[in-house]
Amino acid sequence: MTSDRHPVPDAAWATVCFRATRSARALHGDGSHEGSSLALWCSDTAHGPVLVRSAPLPSSTGHRGYPCPAPCPHPPGGSLPCDAHLWVDADSPERAALVPHADVLVSRGPLPHPAAHRRVLELLAARPGCLAAAVPDTATSCVVGVRDGAGAVAFVRPSRGSSGTPLPPHTVVSVVHAWTVAGRSPGALRCLAPVPLL
Repeated sequence: MTSDRHPVPDAAWATVCFRATRSARALHGDGSHEGSSLALWCSDTAHGPVLVRSAPLPSSTGHRGYPCPAPCPHPPGGSLPCDAHLWVDADSPERAALVPHADVLVSRGPLPHPAAHRRVLELLAARPGCLAAAVPDTATSCVVGVRDGAGAVAFVRPSRGSSGTPLPPHTVVSVVHAWTVAGRSPGALRCLAPVPLL
């Protein structure tokens, strides 16, 4: 989980791996936990671990661009393939130029549930190329909207199980994005609970 020592960036490449293990060395190669969240997902018919790694984008790249993150260290495949996408803080003035290119948008200011719901709709309506958006609500959870193939927005609010600690909105929406691009129904993702990294 991200700590005060490693603040949440305002734009990052997210890599979502459904073939995660609890071994940090196997997950990262170097044992680093920075920018990583390990969670347990569950649907009506299955469950498993998922690792979300965030690789912050530098504030300025000049002409170098933003190189894609390294792939997961295992062979491709699996019923839930790994996903890499760009998420951006929609309210960050410094990242306004990246917002039109984001696969996922996050707004950081907590809002009451109805207002968070409206904010998600606004974010997705203004950016047709964006698949998913998340807004934290004042109930220490978040509202996630994901666009379907016809452009309609479905709302997903996975429970956090028995965990008293919610996952950050950028982690929740990244898992929803990966779940959806793998061809799964967003509504089938019932629970997303944090698991401590070893």
